[in-house]
Amino acid sequence: KTGVPMWLERMFAASKFYSSCEDECSKPAKFYCTACMITVCEDRMEQDHKSRGHSILTAYKSSGVAAFRIEDLQQVWDLTGIQQYTINRRPIVYVNQKGGVHCSGSPNGDAKCETCQYKILAPSNFCSVECKVKAVLEKIEERKAEALNQARRELETTDGENPSDAPKK
Repeated sequence: KTGVPMWLERMFAASKFYSSCEDECSKPAKFYCTACMITVCEDRMEQDHKSRGHSILTAYKSSGVAAFRIEDLQQVWDLTGIQQYTINRRPIVYVNQKGGVHCSGSPNGDAKCETCQYKILAPSNFCSVECKVKAVLEKIEERKAEALNQARRELETTDGENPSDAPKK
């Protein structure tokens, strides 16, 4: 739960919830197959994905924006720090980044999403799943770069400490 599953990382690049299904039927694509990493409509989900035992997430619409129920997503990924909302008395988190959308004042004066600067309630750090995914991936890349730099420094230090071990010409 600490990293980012591949299906979650890929969800934002290719998936548009509530658009027409890829099969050009009139039903909205509101299901996400984590095995195939695509959004599908209800018909395709039942026929091609659920029947094969694939894990399916359902996106709900809240104020015209795709959201996941917390109870569904928290089983497969850590939602800590993501701003929670409620629709039909169920806690949800928004799927996509909200930054760039006009917002009318911050409820506590200064809390903002760490990724897109959208105004949120403290103690939340992110406005959406997408923003947390971006932040986690960025931290992973920073740690990789830091580890690589540390290894280079150690190698340079080792090379400098033992000149007698170097091959002679």
